[in-house]
Amino acid sequence: MSQHQLTRHYDTKYAADATSEAPVPLSLDQPLPRDRFAAAVAELPQRLPKGADVLELGAGNGLIAQSLLAGGVPFGSYTLGDLSEARMAGLRRNFTDPRFRFAQTDAERPSATVQGPFDAVLMVALIEHLVDPLRAMIDVRSLLKPGGFVYVDTPNIAKWTRRVKLALGRFPSTASNNEGLTTYAGRKVDLHDEGHLHYFTYRSLELMLTGRCGFSRVERTGYFIGPRPIDARVGTPLARRCPTVFSEIACFAYA
Repeated sequence: MSQHQLTRHYDTKYAADATSEAPVPLSLDQPLPRDRFAAAVAELPQRLPKGADVLELGAGNGLIAQSLLAGGVPFGSYTLGDLSEARMAGLRRNFTDPRFRFAQTDAERPSATVQGPFDAVLMVALIEHLVDPLRAMIDVRSLLKPGGFVYVDTPNIAKWTRRVKLALGRFPSTASNNEGLTTYAGRKVDLHDEGHLHYFTYRSLELMLTGRCGFSRVERTGYFIGPRPIDARVGTPLARRCPTVFSEIACFAYA
């Protein structure tokens, strides 16, 4: 798959973001986060140093940035980066605080378009889309200040629901239905499994980050997403105690 194909796919998929309104911010007080964005905004405020310089790759519609801003997180600068021209247009229109900066960025090599160093790089629902995540994360590491971190959220291919699918002989797709061929809305996909190219477990991602990409340590921060009959008050302790089975991957990797 070429980078041109990916760019065309995301520009088409997110065309409406060019003219959409700013997202409604999430509360920073999320004791039982039920999705990747709620989990991110629950964890980040306590990890970001005051006056932090932040880079968000794959910033999308800016939900995380909007939530941190509305919650009063005292960052110094916040660079919003995305590959999609449509999404970048929406970000520039909706984020007028002077601390925000903008960069149409290829996350395969962000150092080509942004200059560090940063205290934090955020990558939510992104690494699974990269053609070469190994070299991309080496490049991300080069953008961090000493002691800085990258926050990575990505589907966990070893989560219990996907283990069940695999045991039943089904492909455990992470962004679609019908063996990766149908979107959750019921349409035919343009890219298999909505463009997810790589699948990680906690262990495989941690080994890559520490063994090959120059990070010193990784901290896991599990959260619960599961069938609605399972109450989050039950699922959240399970996800935090055993994230390898009950959580999507969410972790902080430190320089």
